Amino acid sequence: MKKIISLALVTGLMLSGCAKGSADGSKGEGKIAGEITVVTDRTDADDLFEEIEANFKKKYPDVTDIKWESSSDYNNHISTRMNTKDYGDVLFVPFVLNATPQEYSNYFEPLGSIEELEKEYMDVTEADHDSTVYGLPSRLNSLGIIYNKEVLKKAGIENMPTTMEEMMETLQAISDNTDAIPLYTNYNTLLGMWGGALTSFGGEQYRSDMLKEGTAFEKGQPIREVMDLFYNISSKGLIEEDPITGDPAKSFQMLANGEVAMLMSGSQDVPVVQGLSTDKENIDIAPFPVKLDGETSIAYGADSVVGINKNSKNVETAKAFLEFFISAESGYAEESNGIPTKKADFNDEQKKIFEDYKIILTAPTDTPEEEALYQSVANEVGVGRLKDTLQKVINIGLYPNENESYEEFVNNLEVKWSKALKNNEK
Repeated sequence: MKKIISLALVTGLMLSGCAKGSADGSKGEGKIAGEITVVTDRTDADDLFEEIEANFKKKYPDVTDIKWESSSDYNNHISTRMNTKDYGDVLFVPFVLNATPQEYSNYFEPLGSIEELEKEYMDVTEADHDSTVYGLPSRLNSLGIIYNKEVLKKAGIENMPTTMEEMMETLQAISDNTDAIPLYTNYNTLLGMWGGALTSFGGEQYRSDMLKEGTAFEKGQPIREVMDLFYNISSKGLIEEDPITGDPAKSFQMLANGEVAMLMSGSQDVPVVQGLSTDKENIDIAPFPVKLDGETSIAYGADSVVGINKNSKNVETAKAFLEFFISAESGYAEESNGIPTKKADFNDEQKKIFEDYKIILTAPTDTPEEEALYQSVANEVGVGRLKDTLQKVINIGLYPNENESYEEFVNNLEVKWSKALKNNEK
């Protein structure tokens, strides 16, 4: 598809001015027409994007062009580009902004209030601040552990674990009885997705609960549970030998080949791994190995959130495209066996999932005041991005002689948390 442009090529041009707007140069004025630029993290969806564009133009005949730009290193590229006004009209919101949600309004057009949007859409708090939504999920996918059934069978494991204790036993059995890497961390990239897993461990209001309890790192707390898992698997050699050099594409192929037993990801990646395997039935996904209120839950969240550049000169067309893109009409959710964000678009099977299972959304649902306090405390402690914390934990587990002990690290974090709480008291 000729209009898919690599962001690596665009970066050198990004000082050239604002994203191109509608034909008359206005900011839309209620007319869905002209051209827009859409920036995504997908470098593998040319045909799908071409089909989406054709169907959008069919619905809105006055739209003349959609320019698609993409990057495999999306967060770094788009974050750099956002230093200017030229970062497209519609774009995937970089997850790095999760740690500083007050910055959403600097870059993105407000889409509406949480209260009004949650009547129509799922998971509207992925990119919000002060009760205002700045981005909506492109689709909903379940988060969990993608695994290779044959490797588990060779290790003598019949079922995926449902508790953290079972998880450690399973990974150890894989290490003892097979040549596969028990759990591939994807240290540099997908590791950050574990931040979305915290609601599975603590519920959708785990942040406000931690603030009320005054602790984030005692055993049983969501962050501590995930930290303990990563310390145990890294210190026991149950991960890749050199995680710093790993990458998702490599890990997906290794999982398909049976060289890796498990990795954490979303259901959107199951078809990708299955496509790399000689037997797609051998690849499946399981919920996180934790029980919330005595039940195993299924975590649903967004692998990407779509927003509108506040500098766009064609806001009306951008908004129309965003609504179309995240609906079932575009086919984007269906492509990954995902669920559309718009509630009215659920089919019977999707409705049944939400009726029959304990569903946990990965975006917390705390009040704006609790969210602001949590972010302030977490950023002061240095755990605003769980990825950074888990990378430190892995380093401690792999290289104990070069780092403080894990116990010291946890205790220091707890002291910092208590101090930060006091510093943020009103």
